[in-house]
Amino acid sequence: MVRLSGAGLPGLKEIEEAESRIRPHVPQTPLEHSRGISELLGREVHLKLETFHPIRVFKIRGAVNKLLTLDQGSLRRGVITASSGNHGFAVAYASRLFGVSSTICVPQNVNPSKLRAIEEQGAEVVRFGSGYDETAENAASLSRKRELTLIHAFNDPVIIAGQGTCGLEISRQLPDLDTAVVAIGGGGLISGVAIALKASLEKVTVLGAETTAIPSMLESIRAGRPTRVVPKPTIADGMQASIPGTLTLEAVMKHVAKVGLVDDAEIRDAMYDLLSRARVLAEPAGAAPLAAMKGSLRGEGGSKLVLVVSGGNVSLSLLSSILKEKESQQ
Repeated sequence: MVRLSGAGLPGLKEIEEAESRIRPHVPQTPLEHSRGISELLGREVHLKLETFHPIRVFKIRGAVNKLLTLDQGSLRRGVITASSGNHGFAVAYASRLFGVSSTICVPQNVNPSKLRAIEEQGAEVVRFGSGYDETAENAASLSRKRELTLIHAFNDPVIIAGQGTCGLEISRQLPDLDTAVVAIGGGGLISGVAIALKASLEKVTVLGAETTAIPSMLESIRAGRPTRVVPKPTIADGMQASIPGTLTLEAVMKHVAKVGLVDDAEIRDAMYDLLSRARVLAEPAGAAPLAAMKGSLRGEGGSKLVLVVSGGNVSLSLLSSILKEKESQQ
């Protein structure tokens, strides 16, 4: 195992090292041109399909990178993390892969399909709290009581470097792109992708999409410091961070041109668009970039877009309700 030191943001070198480290366990995901979504937006659109990962979400990148950089003592103690679903699934998957015991703290209202996925990996699951913040506080408390190694979901340079490998792949798959659009929860993915793209390509714009229910990154940008917002209910269970990390805010303020907000109705429409026009099953966070380009970010960016479809772990009940709604409108 290799230990990474330092608490600052990773650079291109650290992201390239992360790619070499995780590649035996995390394959490159496809970048596909979508004629249907291109027609919808009136420009050339490519979809970065993080739904092709073994766990159907980008979080595997950071989780595998993190475990591969922990020392043996930290691994023997076991790891613990807090998650609204996908990060916990990724840590549980990586822990099983490397023979490490894991404890995953999730909120009471966790997505049932994501909860089952975590349990299938053999992790101990602790359900506590009404949202990510309370769950994270519980995980920190348990890590101290049980002397477990705490893994933060996004405010960690090693996690960010792992997520940044997505950006490295995009830069090689479509070196002449001019705009990439990424969803924002805690900001780990957009931070890593933006660092990688801005360091690899001369002229590229990175845009972010955040839910109107929990616009913590946008409010933090306006305030110039991490700012907590009061979360409101949302279908976007992968975008529940009510305050961004210091590292992720720094990266977004430095590398992201604009953050657009999307509401649940816009996300539902975008999920249906991806399914009907591109035959891609996306969870709410994965559809947020398309929702933003149809709405608050319309007119932003250039003529050649990459939309990062960050995950596909959608609950059956939500998917069913969207399909029934669209069927009734036809």
